[in-house]
Amino acid sequence: MLEPPSKGQMSLHPAKLQKPLRKLRKMLNKIPRKPAPEQVHDLRTLIRRIEAMFRAPMIESKRNQKRLLKALKPVRKKAGKVRDMDVLTGFASKLRPDGDEECLVELLEYLGAERYKQARKLHRVVQWNRKAIASRLKRSSEYIEKVLAHSQQHSEKETEWPIDAMSLALQLSNELASWPRLDAGNFHPFRLKVKELRYALQLAKNPDADLIESLGEVKDAIGEWHDWEELTGIAGKVLDHGPGRNLIRMIRSTAKEKFDHALSITNRMRQKYSDQQGRNRRRNLRRPVAPVPKPPVISAASSLLAA
Repeated sequence: MLEPPSKGQMSLHPAKLQKPLRKLRKMLNKIPRKPAPEQVHDLRTLIRRIEAMFRAPMIESKRNQKRLLKALKPVRKKAGKVRDMDVLTGFASKLRPDGDEECLVELLEYLGAERYKQARKLHRVVQWNRKAIASRLKRSSEYIEKVLAHSQQHSEKETEWPIDAMSLALQLSNELASWPRLDAGNFHPFRLKVKELRYALQLAKNPDADLIESLGEVKDAIGEWHDWEELTGIAGKVLDHGPGRNLIRMIRSTAKEKFDHALSITNRMRQKYSDQQGRNRRRNLRRPVAPVPKPPVISAASSLLAA
């Protein structure tokens, strides 16, 4: 059972809260009809960070924040479609199938056409929602300033936001700690929770750098496997004729290798923190005076690896 968080155990960094809001407001005015891969990646990452920041129940219950998240969702989804095509094109362009060169060209042409189509949809949805999003980002920024100012003026009292941020991190950690045995069916949803937890922990003034790095490695490894799985499905659809079997076999084999690699990294990380927690418990039992505890939000996050 995880310990409930107590006062002052997750202090949020003001700059880390405001920066994504300012950057997104500027970026929405600069998204072209044919955005570069870096622009799409930055747009999607910023939205993900803001969603994680406002995911805490007390914050999300605010009407403006709820409407902001609703307006951001279609933009993130369209950006994700474009980003997928960018990543898959990069993977496919490095393949060297023996005898299936024409099929590879056909696959690359499909990915390019799909990327163009999704980029146009992204531009339309940004144009449609830009003003509303910018307005709600500004209101959210003002809300953050108000909460932080109140926190500084009443430092002896707890503010609802840090407590709720801890509550979110504990909730995510509990979900990951009780996750079923990992397989291809639940690996990607697990990654989404890992990503959300990592974003939440990064908002702290003094985050656990090692834990954040470990979560990042897991996130990236699972993400790469998922991308190869997507490429496998697209190749099977586009190259459904006789030729192309070697190419499909090559993609499918790479996806299997990426899955095994991601699963190994994830299990190794969980085992590492499980062993660390065991050593800490044994050390505490031998000491007559308990050491200063690690902030529960970080301890709880680490516990996901002990499952």
